[in-house]
Amino acid sequence: MKVILKRDVKGLGREGDLKDVKDGYSRNFLLPSGAAVVADKGAVANWERHKEQREERDRSVRADAEATAEKIRELKLEIPVKAGERGRLFGAVTGHQIGDLVNRAGIELDRHALHLREPIKALGDYKIDVRLMPGVEAVLTVSVVAES
Repeated sequence: MKVILKRDVKGLGREGDLKDVKDGYSRNFLLPSGAAVVADKGAVANWERHKEQREERDRSVRADAEATAEKIRELKLEIPVKAGERGRLFGAVTGHQIGDLVNRAGIELDRHALHLREPIKALGDYKIDVRLMPGVEAVLTVSVVAES
């Protein structure tokens, strides 16, 4: 069955994609959840008419994401924390804290875009992957230092 996605569906496609899926998947999941509509003649004609607008919007969103990624690459955060002997932290530095600091630096970023490789529980410099959208990623440099 051919369907047009009304929103991003993990493992299937992005909003506005025309996909061919199994009948059961569309009937039991995509259509009831509102994630897709059946691609009949009228819907396909409408999809074709709005294709250029979707592509322009996607280019704009990608350009914004790439500009944000460049700002993130240039940003170097310093996080003062309470630390004990041998540089061990009392607690951990979380993605939420890092996201707040990035937002205070003037870069609008969803904290879910931050992907910590491991919990930050010691003083030092860390590289944090930031995935803004598929194909647009950056690495944020964070220095965790002891409070004075």
